[in-house]
Amino acid sequence: MAVVACTLLLILFMGLLVFFTEFAKSLLVVEMGMTPEFSPHQLAQQRVAQLNARLDKAMVYVLNALGMELVSYARERHTYIDRTGNLTNSMGYVVLKKGQQVAHGGEGGGEGQASAMKVYNQVAAGSHYDYSLVIVAGMEYAAYVEAKGYNVLIPAQLKADAEFGRRMKDLTARYDAKLKDMLK
Repeated sequence: MAVVACTLLLILFMGLLVFFTEFAKSLLVVEMGMTPEFSPHQLAQQRVAQLNARLDKAMVYVLNALGMELVSYARERHTYIDRTGNLTNSMGYVVLKKGQQVAHGGEGGGEGQASAMKVYNQVAAGSHYDYSLVIVAGMEYAAYVEAKGYNVLIPAQLKADAEFGRRMKDLTARYDAKLKDMLK
């Protein structure tokens, strides 16, 4: 809602900017014989594009940091006996942007890491969201272990439910503040 309001304000601002620029241009041409070599409309578009690029980087950064935290959280709170280390090593996360992997981490080594990478690729192929954070336990028996009542990824999911909304709200608030600052 706030983004829509800010977008409408930006459009209004750009309209006023064009009006005043044309007015100033006519004064320069009449009084001084000068013509400006820039378009305020282009300048505003460049600023918005720069702001959106910063938002894109910030979104990936926030999701990457959250992914690291969630994997650590799940590893600290697992309740199964980890005989081979494969299940714990298969825990990881991937950040996707329109189905393309832009960051991943958390997975350990060996067979667990290979399983996590396999799951990442499967999820990426089916992703249609602008941004996604996927936490995985890549071993095929992870769901079985969790169904037996042991914690594998449930603690991370519960923490994600609590943290994700707050972090996106903070990011949106910072974006809105920058946009308002730009409109001054």
